Amino acid sequence: MELSEVIKGRRSVRRFKPEPVPRDVMKKILELAQWAPSAMNQQDWRFIVVEGVKKEALLKITATAFDHFRPVLEKNFPDKPKVIEASKRFFETYGNAPVIVLAYGGHFPTGKEDPYSVSLAVQNLLLAAHDAGLGAVWADAAVFYKEKEINELMGVEDRKLACLIPIGYPDETPKALPRREGRIQWFGF
Repeated sequence: MELSEVIKGRRSVRRFKPEPVPRDVMKKILELAQWAPSAMNQQDWRFIVVEGVKKEALLKITATAFDHFRPVLEKNFPDKPKVIEASKRFFETYGNAPVIVLAYGGHFPTGKEDPYSVSLAVQNLLLAAHDAGLGAVWADAAVFYKEKEINELMGVEDRKLACLIPIGYPDETPKALPRREGRIQWFGF
C-alpha cells in the first residue's frame, strides 16, 4: 500500500476474529513502531505484548473499569443505550482481540515524564498493523481508572501506561467519518 492509503484506510477496529496473530507479524509491527521519532532520540518507550492467561487476567481488570467510565458515556450518549452496552462488552473482552499490546511512556533526559514519544510510536504501530491486514485501536479508558492494577499485573514500576492496543484480524469494517473543518490555520502563505 502507498503511505497515503495506509493513513487514510486505518480505522479504529473494536471487533476481531479469533485467529491468532503470528509472532513474526507482531515482531515486524513492533519493530516499525520503534522507528518513530522520540525526544532527543531516547526511544524510551516500552511495549508489553500479551496473549493467553495474562491477557485473561488483564481483561478481568479492564472489565472492572467500566463502572467508572459509565457516567461519561451516559452523559455523552444519553439516547444511545446500544453505545453504552457495546462499550461495556468492549471493556470486558477488548473485542476478542487475540493480542493486546500495552504501551508505556518513558522520561525526558531531565527526568520529567515523556508521554509524547510513546504516542508517536503507537501511531506507527497502528499504521503498521493496518498495513499488515490487522485491525487495532488505541484504548485508554481503562488506563484512567485501573493503571495501578494493570501495572501490578505486568510487573511495571515507574512508567506511565499510555494505552492498551487490542490487535487482531478485523471482524468489522468501520466506515470513514469525514474530517472536520477549521483545524488548520495558515499564516504567510
